[in-house]
This record gives sequence, C-alpha cells and structure tokens, in this order.
Amino acid sequence: MRLPGFIVQRLRTALVHSAALAAVAATLVSAQPVSADASTPPETAAGWQVKRGEPVVWSHRGASKNAPEETTAAYQRALADGADVLEGDLAQTKDGVLVVIHDDTLARTTNAEEVFPDRAPWNVIDFTLAEIKQLDAGSWWDPAFAGQRILTLREWFQLTGGRAGLAPELKSPTLYPGMVENLVKELRAWGYTHDLKARNGAPQIWVQSFDEAALRQFHALLPKVPTLLLRSGYPFMTATDEVLTELATWTTAIAGNPVQTTASQVARVQSFGLKVVSEVEDGPSILSMIELQGYDYLFTNVPDVAKAVLDDKKPLRTTHGVVIDSVVYNPDGSDVEPGGGEYVALRNTTRRPIELNGYTLREFGNTLLRVGERAVIEPGSFYKVYVGSGTDRPDAHFNGLTAGVLANTVTDHVYLYDSRRVMEDLYSYIAS
Repeated sequence: MRLPGFIVQRLRTALVHSAALAAVAATLVSAQPVSADASTPPETAAGWQVKRGEPVVWSHRGASKNAPEETTAAYQRALADGADVLEGDLAQTKDGVLVVIHDDTLARTTNAEEVFPDRAPWNVIDFTLAEIKQLDAGSWWDPAFAGQRILTLREWFQLTGGRAGLAPELKSPTLYPGMVENLVKELRAWGYTHDLKARNGAPQIWVQSFDEAALRQFHALLPKVPTLLLRSGYPFMTATDEVLTELATWTTAIAGNPVQTTASQVARVQSFGLKVVSEVEDGPSILSMIELQGYDYLFTNVPDVAKAVLDDKKPLRTTHGVVIDSVVYNPDGSDVEPGGGEYVALRNTTRRPIELNGYTLREFGNTLLRVGERAVIEPGSFYKVYVGSGTDRPDAHFNGLTAGVLANTVTDHVYLYDSRRVMEDLYSYIAS
C-alpha cells in the first residue's frame, strides 16, 4: 500500500528530527562518561566539552510571530516573554536617520503603496523620516495593530531602557552611504562603546552583519563592542584553525545551524575564543538541540517558547484541538500547481467537529495563509491549506498565491493562529 504524500513527508521529518537528536544524545553520552566529581566538567579524549549553562535568548525582530515585526508591539511582547536580547535590522532614510526595518523597501510591512502610490519601489533610502513616520507598520499583520510606526534607532534604544540587550544588524550597508559611521556616532552618544551589560545580564549592544567589510570597519571604529559575523551556509563552523584564529582577532561570534552542527564542532569554535549563535529556530525539539550542543546564544522568533524549553516547562499553549500535523513543501510537480502543490495539513485531535473561522497560518517569512471561511475540520480528520490556486473543498482551502513560500531555509517553521491571533501551535521541519 502506498502512503499518502503528506504522511511520507511527516515520517521523513520525524526521522530527521529523531536522528539529529539521537546523534547529539549519543555523542554526549559516549563522549562524556559520568564523573565521580560532579563539580568537574567531564571531557572527551579529544579535549572538548559542552559549555555549561543556558544560552542567552535573542528575540528575532522582536516577538515576530505574535506581533508585526520590529515594531513597539513586537519588542514589548518580546520583553514580556523574557527575551534577553532584542534583534533588529537597520536601514537609513533619505535624510540620514537610522531606522529599524528588515527590508530595504517599505512595501511589505507598511502601507507605503497606498500613501505614496507614485513612489514605487518604495525604497527606504528614497523617503525622509517625516514621510516614513506617516506610514502604518502594523495593519499588514493584523488590523488590531493599526497605527504601529517604524522606529528610529534612538526610539528603539529608549524602548528597552537598558532592561535587555540590543543586537542591531547592518542589513545592507552598501545601499546607505555613511551607515557604519552613523551607527558608531549613535552608539557613542549613548555610551555604548564597550562590552556593557544590560540589567538582565545580557550584552547591552552586539552589532551584526553579513557584510564583512562593514563589520570590519565598525570594529576598527569601536573595537570593544561585540560583533557577530553572519554567513549563509555557516562555513565557519568547520573552518580551519587559521581562519578561526584570524576571525577571533576582530569578531566576537559566528553563527551555526543546530541541525548541521555537532557539540564537538561548537566546542571547537568556542576554544578559539569565539561565541556561537544559532540560526533562527522555533520548534521545541530544535531549540533543545541548541541547548544540548552548548550554543552561547539562541536566536528565535518565539522567546516565550524558547524560555519554556530551557526551563523544562511545557513550551506550547493549548491548541483547542487543532494542530499542524505536517507540511508538504516539496511535492511532485510545481509548488503552486493549480489544485495541488505545497500545503499545510491541520488535524483535529478531538471527537468533535471544530470550526476554523478566523484561523490563519504564517510561515517563516511571515507570508499569511488563510483558512477557508466557514471551514469545519471533522473529528480526527485533516484539513489542508494550500499555497496555490484551486477550488475549495470541504477538507481544503486554496490561497491562490503564485509563488511557493514553504521551506525557505534549512529549518523552516509554520505557525497556527486562532481568531484571537494568539499563537496556538508551531511546526518546525528540516528542508532537504
């Protein structure tokens, strides 16, 4: 008997998760025999050991799966959820003001197209701060967040009041003349010129970038401020001794992905005096891998879930009977084939039918997937939410998007929301 595609995908994902976790556990058990002296950290014959203590929790774009990213609402939620460090991306206005926004354009997360219809493609660099402050940065997420504004770097600093650390990213410094110097000027004005600690004990400021030249320039101007060098593919986790030695002379940390690394690799990087920051991860099993492998910093969209995992508490809220059962992100044929393609399978875990009115899904990049109006998921049954176009069925809804949105990263995430816009369930899977 041939199993349905979504069940095969679910089994594959489960096996990958299980294998990854088992590999970490086996490594730790075999490499670290029980020590008679509990105060002495056990080491392997190779000389590495897993770092003790919980990783510091970085909140990616604020609590960006509970509120519109990089707004006051998202950062306040992250603080309430216990985030140690708040992360945000920097862009620069036409009049040279640093603002906190992920994209280089205003199109995705504001109503710029409506307010300034003749200013396409709505690049941040083409707008003054006064114009940007006219824009609504919350309604795109949900009408309940209408009126949220794009923050300036100064407003972001003021928002935390030193309660938590801040990790600004030089997102696209080549687009913004003088961006590095402007950031240095702002940090000096705030006294953020060395490795300060926030009131929660986390680093007060930590500058990051994918642009190595910009980060080296920043380090030359403020050498005592911690930095994080980002790189797609995480090549530094297996770099040579010579490369790691050189990196440690000017950067503080590098990034890794827990489904691609091992505890010994993390410990080796740390032995060169470098910190290790995780890729953005949200699923409880992968968050646990980050902790077990000894990462220094845990990067997440859901700091409340991360804190619960680290505290050995139940990480997810009740789902009222509906859960994300599986994600089919690489089906045969096109990802958005009419009547088929990629989809998220919801499952009713109860003996009663459940109305899905008001339920929505979002994937890693915050693309919204709606569940059909007046949809009902039958007891113990599936309801499929497709990305592409098609005719709705009693057990399926088609969103009509023209491009695939699932499996955008090595580890991707899908989130379920009910009509109150409270995160109900999340599903993490490893892209092949």
